[in-house]
Amino acid sequence: MENGTLMRVSRILYRNPIVVFGGLIQFDVLSITDEASMENMFQIHRQTQMRLPQIELYVEFETVEVQNDIDIHDDKAAVDEGMNSDSEEDFEATYEAGDEDEDGDVGVEAAAENVVVYPSSSQPMDVPPFMRELDLEAMHAPEFPEYANIGIADPEDGEFRIGMEYSSRKSVVAAIRNFTISKGVDYEVYESEPRTFYAKCKMYGHGCDWLIRASLIRKKGCWKIRRYNGRHTCTIGTISQDHSKLDSDTVADAIRPLVETDPSIKVKSIIAEVQSWFNYTISYQKVWLAKQKSIANVFGGWEDSYQALPWWLSVMVQKMPGSVVQIETRPLYSGNEEAQGVKILHRVFWSFNPCIRAFRHGKPLVQVDGTHLYGKYKGTLLVAVAQDGNQNIVPIAFALVEGETADAWHFFLRNLRMYVVRKDGVGMISDRHESIRAAVNRSGDDWQPPRAWWMFCIRHIGSNFLRAFKVPHLQKLVVNIGYLRTVEVQYQL
Repeated sequence: MENGTLMRVSRILYRNPIVVFGGLIQFDVLSITDEASMENMFQIHRQTQMRLPQIELYVEFETVEVQNDIDIHDDKAAVDEGMNSDSEEDFEATYEAGDEDEDGDVGVEAAAENVVVYPSSSQPMDVPPFMRELDLEAMHAPEFPEYANIGIADPEDGEFRIGMEYSSRKSVVAAIRNFTISKGVDYEVYESEPRTFYAKCKMYGHGCDWLIRASLIRKKGCWKIRRYNGRHTCTIGTISQDHSKLDSDTVADAIRPLVETDPSIKVKSIIAEVQSWFNYTISYQKVWLAKQKSIANVFGGWEDSYQALPWWLSVMVQKMPGSVVQIETRPLYSGNEEAQGVKILHRVFWSFNPCIRAFRHGKPLVQVDGTHLYGKYKGTLLVAVAQDGNQNIVPIAFALVEGETADAWHFFLRNLRMYVVRKDGVGMISDRHESIRAAVNRSGDDWQPPRAWWMFCIRHIGSNFLRAFKVPHLQKLVVNIGYLRTVEVQYQL
């Protein structure tokens, strides 16, 4: 406080890392306003801590005029005096402690009940609710409770013990599954309820009495082993090739660090890693499926990606002004009724501002083509490329469409002409697809002389010629004809 003014916290911000092309990271600034926003911050940190280990917090202050500055000085002096006093009476008057237990320790519950915090009249800021409520038990909770005790039995002999506690149902089931895999045995689930998990050895009653039962302890918010019969006594041998409990979900959780580090890791490499961890060689199909699940867990699934697409494109335009995005959607129908507030992505066209500016300084030539997408939702990617003075290929525009239809090509060429290829006298090279021909004819004079000249790609012509006539040496002659320069010759009749 200086000259009758106080500085108080106006906003608490943190930076959310966003991975863009090439592995670069940009940051989106988000505010912390309540408990939900704090949980969201930690959730984001768990997902991004491999790339950014720290949470970056920023505090903004604002100036507050103080009326009763004498009272504030008096309050501050009283607090300072109490804090610096060596008197036992002053200390006990300031802090009320709970009763000591028989070991001389202060009872946590009693101490918590006796801590009283009165609002200070000298505090000018409105403290958010999450700063006024203290959860003393949370101080001793694990940082990421959903990952606590996953896959852990007793570290001494690898066996369970009655009374062992786990943070969640998922963690205790994962521990039982991993125990079973490591021991080369198997179990059957006899009871699986939201508050109980009960399993027995597959050989139960036939030479083995192994069983385990875990239940939810509601007061403590944890799961506890309530019944355990000890070691397996069955004579089943180790499964040599695969294990029924080593399913794709288990493998997906195990390989998550590998996928976070290298999403393009080969399936064969994962098989080798799983074999070294669990001593089982699992099938290619199971590992492939586990990798897809792990990628979805780390980076989001297909549905999440499509939901994030409008937001991603909007952020791209904000971070890169001058970029262009055009989206076409279709309504969703439930029977004959249109669903409100829900749209289906139909087509999207985009171009980055650096690509748009690059075309202005390159050759007046553009080539367009399409390639099929083989992901979950299929479709076609349309691309336009240009060439600079050093013969380098420069991509200038992209579109996701339903296929190489006349409507899709018209959508792409219209936006390409409107936002990217705006100068006249350009040449457009493509294959001889009938959909492109129809789109060019529908575009009016946008892709007609003298504004543009439409030309055919000689490589496609040669490929089509060979497919039709099956004569390779004639194909070479056709390609060479395409590379000859055109010479204007006047004939006198």
